[in-house]
Amino acid sequence: MKYETILVEKSGNLAKVTLNRPQILNAINARLLLELKDLFARLRIDQKTRFVIFTGVGRAFSCGAEFTKKAMDERYSTPEMASERLAQLFGHDFMSAMESLEQVTIAAVNGAAVGAGLCLAMNCDFRIASEKALFGVPEANLGIFFTWGATPRLTALIGPAKAKELIMTCDNIDAQEAWRIGLVNKVVPADKLMVTCEELVQKLASKGPLAIRMTKKMVNAASLAKMADLYPCEPELVERLMLSPEVKEGVEAFIEKRMPRFSEY
Repeated sequence: MKYETILVEKSGNLAKVTLNRPQILNAINARLLLELKDLFARLRIDQKTRFVIFTGVGRAFSCGAEFTKKAMDERYSTPEMASERLAQLFGHDFMSAMESLEQVTIAAVNGAAVGAGLCLAMNCDFRIASEKALFGVPEANLGIFFTWGATPRLTALIGPAKAKELIMTCDNIDAQEAWRIGLVNKVVPADKLMVTCEELVQKLASKGPLAIRMTKKMVNAASLAKMADLYPCEPELVERLMLSPEVKEGVEAFIEKRMPRFSEY
């Protein structure tokens, strides 16, 4: 696959993956997801690369899913996303493919990481944030659920009370607050972000490779053990929500730049 939405640079044991849609703050569309999933498949058989740094071009890590008419039409133009339920199953497969990479993954969060952008960052083993970074879950503003297993992942990272607060209020938080609640590992000046991530790579590279890989697998298994019970039911529940008038109103209001008029149930 020829990549149009991501840049991949490899040097020694390190690969840098940059989301490359700066004109729309690296918003995530179907093409970007398919390209990343293709990259994950290639990394799975890449025995030379031990570390992957994910970041974004320009002012944002990723502003989340692209909600434009064109993007919504494209979302269902591929066999993998032919229906809402298949789109949810694809999302679970995508998250699992990223999470189970043999490589140690680091999110270099250079700016906004919200919604689906936060999903990508959370799925990395480490999150290093620029002082300019911000984090949020705006989905409820559109009447949408924080899906793809992202809600339990966020809960595992910051606890149920803070997870409910972020998801239900849709308030953004800055880098320092994200560090305080355990969402990121470290906050650094913007001009030191990539250097700090590379220093972490160098430190981890000096440790036993097998010990590092086994640690990743064990910690992931321990923290995600209860999440497996949610996977069979979440796609069907989200499909019901996505086909409701609430989501249609929320997305149309976002595109039209107005406040949504949600109905009471």
